[in-house]
Amino acid sequence: MRRRWARTAVAGATVIALLLVVWVNRAELPTAVRALRGADPRWLAGGLLTLTVWWSAWALLYLSCRRITRVGGYREFRRLVPVVVGAVAANLMVKSGGLAGLALFLDDGHHRRLSPGRVGSAYVLAAVLAEGAFFVTLVAGTSVVWASARLTRPEVAAVTVFLAFLVARAGLLLAVIRSREAFVRMWGVPARWRDRLLRRPATGYDPSKANEVYDAVTVLRARPLTGLPPFGFALGVDALGVAMLWTALAAVGGGNRPLVALVAYAISAVFGIVGFLPGGLGFVEVGSAAVMVSFGVPVGVAAAAAVVFRLWEFWLPLAVGAVAVWWLPRRRAGPADRPGGSGPAADEAFG
Repeated sequence: MRRRWARTAVAGATVIALLLVVWVNRAELPTAVRALRGADPRWLAGGLLTLTVWWSAWALLYLSCRRITRVGGYREFRRLVPVVVGAVAANLMVKSGGLAGLALFLDDGHHRRLSPGRVGSAYVLAAVLAEGAFFVTLVAGTSVVWASARLTRPEVAAVTVFLAFLVARAGLLLAVIRSREAFVRMWGVPARWRDRLLRRPATGYDPSKANEVYDAVTVLRARPLTGLPPFGFALGVDALGVAMLWTALAAVGGGNRPLVALVAYAISAVFGIVGFLPGGLGFVEVGSAAVMVSFGVPVGVAAAAAVVFRLWEFWLPLAVGAVAVWWLPRRRAGPADRPGGSGPAADEAFG
């Protein structure tokens, strides 16, 4: 109960702080409104197209990892897109380190009688590669802003701490992966935390699933080059995120400035990760706008660009993902998607 009240208090204080930021800059609101009203429809169309490709990049990342763990392949693309879209929305809503969407993949695998260990290992592998790709993006963005001498001391400290956190997390992951016993032990940590938070007796967990995941990871260790395609798709996800911010800035009259978009995307993503609200709500908007302003973009225009960017990167994926989650159980009415079913949907999982 105390933790719940503490989280509520922190979230409330955060919302108040964000409202104060808006109030202090209220004189720029008319400029932001004018920028939104006069947005270039060509750039807006480009942003929507980029969003569609961004979803595709997420799907290809998961599919390429499923191919490595031998639980699926690229021929699943059309069938798995709703699951991917729903998983992206779940990860936006729940701060879980990108693991909230795993439930949708496991549910889909359960109804298709796929190995939960292999499905889970593919998802975890995709999450790890996505984190690695963001590390590259953050380094690139930080390098640009460092060269331009626009990074403030607090931003330097925040980025340094976050990079150190990513390196430490990657080192821990590699250490765990090298030991089956340690990996199986760590696999049960989320279940134990869940039982503790819900104040219920420990339900335990199935170690066979952890062993399946470990076996799948050893396949990647034995053939590391197979990880290049999914890592490329993970980089594509971030590159398309940068492109969405770039088109948003250009649409509202901020100019054609891809390097500014790169820096704003990288730094705002850090703000979003450390933020307390789901999806980094408020933190990403303020962080991206602050970076754009530091590069000479007027405050009102930067605010308008942040609003358009978040519409594409957060609100639309959230809305479409909610529809996908609602629709997925209804799609299973077909015999091909029932446990033990046959037909193209069941056969292509092993294509």
